[in-house]
Amino acid sequence: MSSDNVEFIQNNIYANFETGNIPAILALFDPDIKFTHHGPREKIPFAGEWQGVAGAGEMLQTFVETVEPVFVNMQSIVASENKVVVLINESYRVKATGKAYITDVVHIWTIDNGMVVQFDELYDSAAIADAFEGSAQ
Repeated sequence: MSSDNVEFIQNNIYANFETGNIPAILALFDPDIKFTHHGPREKIPFAGEWQGVAGAGEMLQTFVETVEPVFVNMQSIVASENKVVVLINESYRVKATGKAYITDVVHIWTIDNGMVVQFDELYDSAAIADAFEGSAQ
């Protein structure tokens, strides 16, 4: 089952994110999904806890509106039972400031009955918050 979950995440979530197909991603979320980007929302507009598909959609929309990718390198993906953990090294540029950040990221996906029921993203929130402050230097 865990290898099926890895394929599910790779082929449906990440593949659709790369092409910008947010509606296809949201269709895979449980209506009551808990979607969490750890960090202070007052400094990082997409941080915080987002509830339900509407909240997850708002978060994803905020993310794509405020940052643009520099690079995203998936380093590892592992699964156990209904959890998929993805390790990523990424860099995004904040559109409003022009400043880029680089951070290691951990995505933790929880899947139940073919739907994502929970998502947690952990990253260097200080580096991201700094990129959102001020103008590029």
